[in-house]
Amino acid sequence: MLMALLASSGCKPSTAQPAAASAATTTAASKADATKSPAGADKAAAQKAAQAEKDKARQAAAEQVPVETAPVTRGPISAFLTFNTTLETEAVVDVFPQTSGQVEALLAEEGQIVKEGDPLLKIEDRELRVDADESTITYEHQRQGAARIEELFKSNLINKQEYDDNRYQLEQARLRNERAKLRLSYATVRAPFAGVIATRETQVGARVGTGTKLFSLVKLDDIVARVFVPGRYLTVVAEHQKAIVTSEFLPNRTFTGWVKRLSPVIDPKSGTFKVTVGVRSEKPNDLPPGLFVGVRIITDTRASALLVPKRAIVYEGGERFVYTIVKDRAVKRKLAVGYEDPDHLEVLAGFEVGTPVIVLGQNGLKDGSAVRVVNAPATAAARPDAPAPAPAAPANKPGG
Repeated sequence: MLMALLASSGCKPSTAQPAAASAATTTAASKADATKSPAGADKAAAQKAAQAEKDKARQAAAEQVPVETAPVTRGPISAFLTFNTTLETEAVVDVFPQTSGQVEALLAEEGQIVKEGDPLLKIEDRELRVDADESTITYEHQRQGAARIEELFKSNLINKQEYDDNRYQLEQARLRNERAKLRLSYATVRAPFAGVIATRETQVGARVGTGTKLFSLVKLDDIVARVFVPGRYLTVVAEHQKAIVTSEFLPNRTFTGWVKRLSPVIDPKSGTFKVTVGVRSEKPNDLPPGLFVGVRIITDTRASALLVPKRAIVYEGGERFVYTIVKDRAVKRKLAVGYEDPDHLEVLAGFEVGTPVIVLGQNGLKDGSAVRVVNAPATAAARPDAPAPAPAAPANKPGG
């Protein structure tokens, strides 16, 4: 009996385990069949292709060189000749006293700007004032006496000789009075013209005479720059041509100049001729004599030229090139150059207004390199019919 029960209970586990294994095998087989179905294979292939396209796009973007561009514009540009020199003044005067005496007061100092007639120095003048007062009194007394003589002469109480002698004495008294006043005025030394005091050569208490130098006075409204131009430009430079004057000591400032005069003679030793350029400034002391400056004499101007930024230029073998962009590829183009200035140069052919040229990132590029414009909105805004900005400064002819 007991053996029968044990045999009966041991048969149930052995029957359940094969059934569970059979169910698991059936599920795995169904999944494998689903993967191998046509619809599942197409979906996996599509995902793989999409991933490959993304990887390819990332690879292409990584290979593109980021660049910045600027459009070709239209505007004025000029040819000019460039020289370096120092400023001079055409009027430097040494001031001397017109009388002798001791310096009583200094009324102007070095670096001071003065007007014509301003007092510069005072010489002790007590004796001169006494002489002037004495001569004034004498003249007044003589004039009053002359009035009485005039009445007597009209009444025929004196003769013509006495009358003439009195008129002569009156005239002498007048001249002595004027001379005394003039000598008194010499005690105050005044500026002969408007300018700036360059040097002071005396001091209070010093004894000065008519040969003693007191000041050096510079006329600031007559500043010039003298340059020596190669003889081949003798027929190019002319009077009244405009000029631009700049200085490293005055950054971001530009001064107006003009050709004041030029020598028609070429120096056989240097092969140059002298050109005097006048310079004008708003304030008299903006351009002191001795300042080192650059002078650009403008010889010609083109009002509407095609302009390429100089930042875009690439130099190779003595030639100049720029890179434009066609279908995200850099295209190398040689330039036919006309006039040029510090910021732009003129292109004579092969370009149109609005053509984008690479101005940053072009160094190291090759013709056909893949590029990516990082200032696309600004480039898109530069239409061919948009107004072209004017160059910042007048321009230069190559080799000028």
